[in-house]
Amino acid sequence: MNQSPLFEPALWEDGRFKILDETLLPWKTEYIEIRDVAQALEAVRSMKTRAFGQVLTFLYAAALAARSAKGKNSAELKADLVQLAERFAEARPTFDFKGLAGYFLSWFNESPATDDAAGWIEKKIHELVATIFKAREHRAKLTAELLPDPCRLLTHCNVSGELVAMARHFQAMGKKLSVIATETRPYLQGSRLTAWELAQAGVKVDVIPDCAIAQVMARGEVDAVVVGADRSARNGDIINKVGTHPIAVIAGQYAIPFYALVQDPGALESGAAASIEERPSAELFHLQARSVAPEWAAAISGRYPAFDVTPAALISRLIAFDQVYTPEAFRGKFQRNGAAPQEKKGAGGNSLLVYGVPKRASYAHLAHALKAEQSQNILLPEMRPHLRGLHVVAREMSAQSVPFQIISDNMMGTFFAQGQIRRLYLFYAELDAKGPAGICGSLLAVLLARAHGVPVELLAAETSETATADQDVSTFMGEKVSPDGAGLYPLEREILPWSLFKQDGGK
Repeated sequence: MNQSPLFEPALWEDGRFKILDETLLPWKTEYIEIRDVAQALEAVRSMKTRAFGQVLTFLYAAALAARSAKGKNSAELKADLVQLAERFAEARPTFDFKGLAGYFLSWFNESPATDDAAGWIEKKIHELVATIFKAREHRAKLTAELLPDPCRLLTHCNVSGELVAMARHFQAMGKKLSVIATETRPYLQGSRLTAWELAQAGVKVDVIPDCAIAQVMARGEVDAVVVGADRSARNGDIINKVGTHPIAVIAGQYAIPFYALVQDPGALESGAAASIEERPSAELFHLQARSVAPEWAAAISGRYPAFDVTPAALISRLIAFDQVYTPEAFRGKFQRNGAAPQEKKGAGGNSLLVYGVPKRASYAHLAHALKAEQSQNILLPEMRPHLRGLHVVAREMSAQSVPFQIISDNMMGTFFAQGQIRRLYLFYAELDAKGPAGICGSLLAVLLARAHGVPVELLAAETSETATADQDVSTFMGEKVSPDGAGLYPLEREILPWSLFKQDGGK
């Protein structure tokens, strides 16, 4: 089994480097030549590279800066590298570029008495990169050792080739692995990157919409969850791609172990202290840098928090470069003065959440509910795979002047956790003895509402179906996005057990 090209998404060659353009995968494998810091910054800002790719891009950009600083003294070069870290932090504020720059500062303290400080720093950068590659390989082995045999693994977003490295260790150990990958809206890293690299490596992988995570766990199809972490905190919290938090919540409800691949936390005490990047909502409706939104939707509002916080209490193990930690052991190693974990408490919610397709007459009820609840707007998930939220519900809300914002399905957990949702309006397709039945994502929405103490109101959904361009996650807005060799997990209608609605008297 070959290593994934995403394991080394930036390559240093002849005094410059090139970046694998991840926005073009799986359709094209293309590298961007980087000759200066400005190009590197733009590649990170525009999501051409991410995860481990942005780590390499930052380090190699620092190597370029060192090369161009020949003749400068140590103080001048140090100032240049500090400024470089600040510029990268402005481009992607959630990732700890300033913490990564701490390596540079320590190297200046260690540097030998020489006039070539720039050469020394460049040498140390390449040594650090080699060390990180070895550490990532070791972490992949630790993960393979930890997971059961056989293992049906659920993962989210993309961990830059590390799942393929883990699969290689599975193979060497004689263990069996299959993977369910969330498609990971809005950039579809799960289907475009994770499913692609696993399928290329010969690993069985099926793609699901983000809203199906509760369905696959409820059906007993998942043995463990493994996700990456763009950042970890001293108290064991992690910050990762939006949609990670709800996976951890649902995994906990079904007693499924949730594992996170982490790095040292640096100075971050808790997830509550992290700066969460909010990207332009227009990116919800773009594919390969072009708009794929329907014409009528050009002016609609949306939200795109790029990351969410998963508290340590929801994490079974943190898999670091050196060893596997319980959250308690991680805190014991990194937390200062034994400080207790800090949980972010949201203020009173100011939005309502709608899931399912309302009957035409129900939109007036929703408009009235906004006034009665003194809420600002309705948060409206896309409702993949058919995108009924965007194609059907948003259109009718626009026509009836009901204020709303579009979100991707994996953002529901973020807004519940932040305390922004006052009530869930769940539109069911039919009722039976076991409970209401709804479209894919209904179970997730109700379980999240219950986990965060948010009341649920059940209403009958529209029964006639409007044709949409997407029937499954192989396409987005009619454009093919699923890579060759990846399967599509068979989705079912979701039954919401009546027991879920007895906890607060059926409210």
